Amino acid sequence: MAVSVSVTVTQRDEDGGQHPVGGELAAALAGPVEQFSAMLTWVAGQAADVDQGEREKALAESGRELQRRLLEATFAIDGAREERVDQVTSAVRIRHGTVERGHDRGVVSIFGPVRATRLAYRNRREPNLYPADARWMLPDDVYSLGMRALVAFHLATGGYGQTQEIIRARTGVTIGRIQLAGLAADLAGLTGEFYARRALNTPEDGPPGDVLMMQADGKGIALRPEHRQAKRVEAAHPGIKKMAEIVAVADVTPAVREPEDIAAPPARRQEHPGPLARDKGVSASLTDDIPAMIGAAFDEADRRDPQRGRQRIFLVDGNKQQITAIEAHAAARGLKVPILIDYLHVSGYLGKAAAALHPHDPTAAGQWADGQLLRVLHGRAKAVAATLRSVAAKTRDNPHPLNLTALDKAATYLANNHQHLRYDKALAAGWPIATGLIEGACRYVIEDRFGITGARWSPDGAEDILKLRAIVVNGDLHDYLNHYKKRYLEEHHLTRYDPTSIPDLGLTA
Repeated sequence: MAVSVSVTVTQRDEDGGQHPVGGELAAALAGPVEQFSAMLTWVAGQAADVDQGEREKALAESGRELQRRLLEATFAIDGAREERVDQVTSAVRIRHGTVERGHDRGVVSIFGPVRATRLAYRNRREPNLYPADARWMLPDDVYSLGMRALVAFHLATGGYGQTQEIIRARTGVTIGRIQLAGLAADLAGLTGEFYARRALNTPEDGPPGDVLMMQADGKGIALRPEHRQAKRVEAAHPGIKKMAEIVAVADVTPAVREPEDIAAPPARRQEHPGPLARDKGVSASLTDDIPAMIGAAFDEADRRDPQRGRQRIFLVDGNKQQITAIEAHAAARGLKVPILIDYLHVSGYLGKAAAALHPHDPTAAGQWADGQLLRVLHGRAKAVAATLRSVAAKTRDNPHPLNLTALDKAATYLANNHQHLRYDKALAAGWPIATGLIEGACRYVIEDRFGITGARWSPDGAEDILKLRAIVVNGDLHDYLNHYKKRYLEEHHLTRYDPTSIPDLGLTA
């Protein structure tokens, strides 16, 4: 049985009467009406001959084509109704007095390629001006803002090949790797400005009693051969990776704990939950050095606390360059910022020392490590270092001495860093003592994206993706794209016109 479907678009008059649309509106809607009619015909007829999976595939493809034609219809309607402006003057005060209709251009949208037709304002001394491009917010290249948003999200969360496959499946458009890299660079270019401007709109009073916690770490990103450092004989992997610096800032409500809540024999351990971080913000860079990224963490803290009235703390894993940079930035701002070394980092040193001292007795090693960790948590890191040295000296006098290198390393580490191991004061104040926030950030900002097997990067390419990934991870993609759209209008469109003529063109920043 053959089935045919006819769709008529009608227009209602003020007196309640209806009649089919005509003119440019009918012409613009002809394509969508034809596509919709074809879809209904297929549903009523041919759909019965295929299984559910094939039905979904066919409707997805034809539905996207309907959306594409509808989008193209909006351009056709706007273009047909575009009114000529009496005075169009360029930024250098040259009047474009010749007007031509029918100038079309391509746009690659999330539904597929479409055409947009608009008025061209011409002068032989300059390129044409297209006010409609600014009103429609069309970029200079073919990729629409919707396509840019799609690229930003998927490049931030997956590889280039994966992004190409997703965009092809969703839009029917194939974007080359070079084009994707160009879009990434363009999209990442305003991230610093976005966060700087957002700081101007931050309330001056933060949550009372909350602490501003900052953390920092580094993670290697594999570089392409042409960007690697010269080989060094002593390096295990000479120049293959470059360290990306990453910082995180969060608001923390203090939760007072005792050392026995953290490390003690099982019978003495208590159950008190630790402080929870919220409103986490992450920033990462492959091209900025450690002092610059530490400064970025302080800047974000200033954004959250412009009056600098809240307590700030900084947690690191013991990196000397980071500690030096933290001290310098705190001094420059006139702040006292306690620096804590990650407790789990210290625990690792003492765990290895215990294993060296009790090589065949894991239970004894664990009990010994717990006892020393408890002393460290009580603020006695220097005393523990002295104990380790004493034990090492006595053990070396035995007829069958053990390899106590790990014991010596732990003693040296505790002695050199004891001023940053005041966990007793931190716990009493309710502060965090572990760098779980930054460890997690290293994993989901860097490792999950840049650790893809076989991935190799240029420094600039990695920097672009790091910026986009931080925007996505921070939950700022929507706000950032609004900022990007506003700045694109200002920089790429409005700068082409005499500022005094912009209101007459219907363009607003």
